[in-house]
Amino acid sequence: MGVLTQELIWRPGKGGYLDQIMLKGQNFIIDQILNLINKSSKKNLITLTHIMESLSRTEGNVRHARRLRWLFQTDHPHALWWQKILSDIHPNYKRKWVLDFYIKGYFSDNAKKRKELAKELGFHPPSVMLFSVTQKCNFNCPGCWAHNYEAKGDLSFEEWKKVLTEARDEIGIHIMPVVGGEPFARADFLDLVAEFQDCAFIVFTNGSLIDDKAIERMQKLGNVYPMLSLNGWRETNDAIRGEGTFDMIMEKMDKLREAGIIFGASLTATSKSAEELSSDEYFQMLSAKGAMWCWTFHYVPVGENPDPSLLTTPEQREMIRLASLNARNTLPMFTVDFWGDAPEVLGCVAGGKQYFHVNGKGDIEPCAFVHLATHNVRSSTLIEGLKSDFMTAIRDGIPYDGNMLRPCMIVDRPEVLREYFEKYKPYETHRGATDYLVKENIKNQIDCYSAKVKKQMDVKWSEGLFMTAMPLEGEYYHDRYKLCSAELPAGGVHGGCEKSGGCNCKRDPSQLKEYVAELQSR
Repeated sequence: MGVLTQELIWRPGKGGYLDQIMLKGQNFIIDQILNLINKSSKKNLITLTHIMESLSRTEGNVRHARRLRWLFQTDHPHALWWQKILSDIHPNYKRKWVLDFYIKGYFSDNAKKRKELAKELGFHPPSVMLFSVTQKCNFNCPGCWAHNYEAKGDLSFEEWKKVLTEARDEIGIHIMPVVGGEPFARADFLDLVAEFQDCAFIVFTNGSLIDDKAIERMQKLGNVYPMLSLNGWRETNDAIRGEGTFDMIMEKMDKLREAGIIFGASLTATSKSAEELSSDEYFQMLSAKGAMWCWTFHYVPVGENPDPSLLTTPEQREMIRLASLNARNTLPMFTVDFWGDAPEVLGCVAGGKQYFHVNGKGDIEPCAFVHLATHNVRSSTLIEGLKSDFMTAIRDGIPYDGNMLRPCMIVDRPEVLREYFEKYKPYETHRGATDYLVKENIKNQIDCYSAKVKKQMDVKWSEGLFMTAMPLEGEYYHDRYKLCSAELPAGGVHGGCEKSGGCNCKRDPSQLKEYVAELQSR
C-alpha cells in the first residue's frame, strides 16, 4: 500500500470556498457545524466530511476528508470513535475538538497560512511542537531520561507564552503535545493552556497529580487531552512506576471518562513488556475504560548509560505494529505505533519535518529522544532554530533510502545521527545525552540491533507488508493478517465478527506470535 509524498500532501487543493463566503457567512457556517456535532448520526458525520472537504486548503486535507467519508459510509469502527466524541464527550471538548482545532486549525485558514510560510522558508513548516513545560517530576521511573535534565531553570510563564505564541501565530502550529518531567507538577500549567484556547494540548502524564480540581479546570478549558502513562498490567506496571500506580491510573481514567474529557493511554514497550502491551485484551481494556487514544512508544536508549537490551526486538516490533493496527481498525479507539506507523507520517518526523521539541530550558531539539541543540528560545526564534544547518540536514535526509519501516535515526539509522553530530557539533542539553553516540559498548549494541532490524524490515518494505492508519477510499480492512484490499471481507464489511461495534478481533493473541514467527522463517 503506497503513501503520499509530502509535496503531494501540501499541494494546493480546490480551496476558495472559505475565501469566498467566510466573511459573509462565518456565523452561518459555525452554526451549521455546531448543529451537526450535536447529533452523532451517520448522516451528520458524512455531511461533516463534505464541509471539511469544502474548507480544505491542501490536497492532503481533501483526501483526508474523503477518506473519513468512506470510513463513515462503510461503518468502520472509526465512525464509532467520532460518534463517541459527539455523544459522550463534554460539550466544551466536543466544540474545541471539532470546531476550533479540527476545522479551523487543521482544515481552513491555518492551512493557507502554512502553505505561504513554506514558500518563504523553503521547507514545509512542522505541524506539531512538543514541549516540556517543566523538567520536575514526582516520579523516578527507570528508563526515563527526565531526571538527567537539571530540575531548575525552567522557562518562565511569560517565556513559554512567547514561545507558544510564535508557534501558533507565526508557524501555524495548533497541536502542542506536552511532556516533562510531569506537566501537572507545574502550578501555572493550566493557566498557560488557558491563553491558547484554539490549540490542542496532548499532555503526557503519570496521572498522580490530576485531582478533582484539575479535572474541573480541564473540563472548562476543553483543550487539554491527558495521556496517562502505563507500562503493562498491574504487576509489570507497578514494578516500574511504583506500587499502586496501575490502580491509580484506572481510577483516574474512570474520573476523566465520567467528566467527559477526551483522554488516552501512553504505553512504553520494552523487550520485556512487548507481548503484554500488544495483547488484544490490553487494547480492549483501555477502550472499555474510555481511552480515545492509545499511543505505543518503543523504549529508546536515551540518557545516561542507557540499556539497549530493552529495545523491542524486530519480531516484537512487527507484533506491536500488527496489534496496534488491528485495534485501530476494530475498536472505537485511535491507536498509534510510533515506529510501525511511520509510513503514515512519511517516515521520521524529527527536525521540524513534522515536529520538534522545546525542552524545559528552552533548547530547540529535533526530537523528544535526540537531546542535542544548536539554538535556544531565550536567544533565538523557533524559526531560526528550524532553519539551522543541523535541523535542515535532519529534514533533508528523511526518509533515507525510502524504507519508512526503519524510521529512527537513533536505533534504525545510527550512522546518520552520528554523522550529524560530528558535522554540526550540536551541544548536549543534559548530562549523558550523547552516551548512545560516543560510548563504544552502547554503540556496538545499537549497531547490532540496527542490522537485525534492517534484515527484517527491508523484506517487509519490498513486499509491501505495511499499511497506512486505516483503509483508503475504496478499501476494506480484513484482519491483521490480510490487512486491506478492495475485496469485500467474507461475512461483510466487518468479516462477520459477532462483537458489537463491528470489530474483528476474536483471534487468540498467541496466533499473532505464530504468524510473526512464520514471516521470519520465510
